[in-house]
Amino acid sequence: MAYFPFFIDIKNKPCLVVGSGKIAKSKIHTLMDFEADVTCISKEFVQIEGCTCIQKEVELKDIDNFDIVIAATDNKTLNHEIASYCKDKNILVNAVDQKEDCMFIFPSLIHQKNVVAAFSSSGKNPLICQYLRKQNENIVTEQLGDINEKMEVIRDQLKDIDIESRKKILKEFLLDALEK
Repeated sequence: MAYFPFFIDIKNKPCLVVGSGKIAKSKIHTLMDFEADVTCISKEFVQIEGCTCIQKEVELKDIDNFDIVIAATDNKTLNHEIASYCKDKNILVNAVDQKEDCMFIFPSLIHQKNVVAAFSSSGKNPLICQYLRKQNENIVTEQLGDINEKMEVIRDQLKDIDIESRKKILKEFLLDALEK
């Protein structure tokens, strides 16, 4: 079964990452790139600028005040317990490398301002996602992010004209901007 690609605004949403390894840190940085309010709980000392880091063993009650939880410890049993608790509380959860415990998965991302491309293999093969990301990094560029910002302004200015005329104007602007 394929996962539905669901884009969600997580700005200022309380997100918890449990764990402190390489994958946990990657998830923390990804969440922070989208301006989430990220807390990390780990038995190991962690210090990440912009992230609230708490050094302790996680307790399930620690999870209650978060909208999104990432279980990224090296303990699969603990990750499963966290995921089960989250599911019971209807808290979105991702248990790293434990697809059966995930309510959502992290796609491979290209992020240029407000333009985001995401690739998923439904948790089956991250290498395919990494391949797709690499193949598309030359398309989803910083320039495209800049163009998107300008097009938003133009689109707002054109909101009172018919949809077909608006599409035509925006398409012409896009093609012209891409040639520069």
